[in-house]
Amino acid sequence: MPIDRLFNAAVSVMPAPLQPLLRRIDPDFIRFAVVGAAGFLIDLAALTILVRFAGYQPESVELFGFGFILSPAIQARFLSFPIAVAATWMLNRNWTFKETVKRPILTEIFSYLAVQGSGGVANVGAYSCLLMMFPPLQAWPIVPLIAGSAVGLCLTFLGSKYWAFRR
Repeated sequence: MPIDRLFNAAVSVMPAPLQPLLRRIDPDFIRFAVVGAAGFLIDLAALTILVRFAGYQPESVELFGFGFILSPAIQARFLSFPIAVAATWMLNRNWTFKETVKRPILTEIFSYLAVQGSGGVANVGAYSCLLMMFPPLQAWPIVPLIAGSAVGLCLTFLGSKYWAFRR
């Protein structure tokens, strides 16, 4: 069942007062969110493999006069995130924004990287802040990963739709 029909079926079982509001959701956003979910799973898999098997050790870093400890979970995220970005670019290009892709591929790639970079700063920033503020989450990096992904979703959708994949 195509995602649009699946979404319409889900809306039809919602309370009647919510249906008109839900039907106004951009279908591109639904597809973008599905691709984002796939990207999240790719990010999670890469992060889990890196944290468990890459042998990262905590590293002390000084930034703007502040000292930080980069845990293995934070270090691994700097590799897992680009892996997920590459996968979501391919999926968004070939499914979410398939009809609107008309730009030279290098222009599109650099635009997408810029959008994902800004979303990534927000994403990885929220992720890292949660790990630093709540050290017990080091054992459960999926919790800050969800929060970081949610923070980046809206920012990257707008940038992707209206800049990276614009007509």
